[in-house]
Amino acid sequence: MASSSLRLRASIAGLVVAGVTAGVLTLSSAAGDDALNRARLWVEGVAGAPDWKALPRGPLLQQASQRGELVVAVRAYPRPAPPGVPAPAEPDDYDAALARYVAGTLGVPLRIVNLPAPGQQTGGLSGKLAPPALPVADLIIGGTRYGIPLGNAVASLPSDQVVSTAYITGRAELIALRAALPDKAAGHSVCLQQGSPYAASLAGEQGAKPLVYASSVHAAYAFMSGDCDILAEDNEVLKRLLAREDWRFYKPVPVDVRAEQGAQIVLSRPDGESARYLDKVVRQWLASGAQQEARQARAGEVSFEVATLKDGLICHS
Repeated sequence: MASSSLRLRASIAGLVVAGVTAGVLTLSSAAGDDALNRARLWVEGVAGAPDWKALPRGPLLQQASQRGELVVAVRAYPRPAPPGVPAPAEPDDYDAALARYVAGTLGVPLRIVNLPAPGQQTGGLSGKLAPPALPVADLIIGGTRYGIPLGNAVASLPSDQVVSTAYITGRAELIALRAALPDKAAGHSVCLQQGSPYAASLAGEQGAKPLVYASSVHAAYAFMSGDCDILAEDNEVLKRLLAREDWRFYKPVPVDVRAEQGAQIVLSRPDGESARYLDKVVRQWLASGAQQEARQARAGEVSFEVATLKDGLICHS
């Protein structure tokens, strides 16, 4: 009896998912790609995680499994520390969260290596990051092409060497001093973190002058120091910062910034099967709520680290 009940519930769930999927696929183009993608992710979340062991893996991921270790390069930055105290770069927790999720689906341990930090780009987005040498890794999880030390070459990589689904999501918000609040970003310098998905839109559509820093904390530190006119960040991060008493002098800039949806994860070599597997993993990370947890954790971490700057700690480069 219990078995029959379980089978019935599974059948009903399957019919619901199938029905919603059909509805999603027939959404009019007027709904927009973003709304359509969110609907598809919702369906995938309802359907649950696939059987990862049953999914085909390409040579890259097969070799990682045989080696017994997945090596992933992620963004890294030194946390705020007292003046004169060494602060080695540590992995970005948001990138690392996805790396752990990927390794979990493969059933192998994870080894994280740091990506090099960006050189500050004062002449707009040249796409050149320094130093150019890349660590040896199976994957690079580093945000947009302005976070991955390949510069504009990322845009020309073959489709079977990149993961098509973006892992950094969230609406952008811009803030500036209340006393000098601009009504547009054009012509203004904007502090943002390495790999920010808002950099391309700010430099292109908005006509702003992005300055790229090693992390959100470094970007906030530079902004508070007056090195740029505007700070661009995920609205979850800025919501927490603006709630702080010492941030009462800042206010949102009324500008909508489009997040770039280009390649944010790069494979060490072309491998279509592995790229498709990883795309499914990223979509499940987004659909399951794991990404939202990582995003909220990141917002709290950035807020805490920025708060430590008030206590005399500094951002080491």
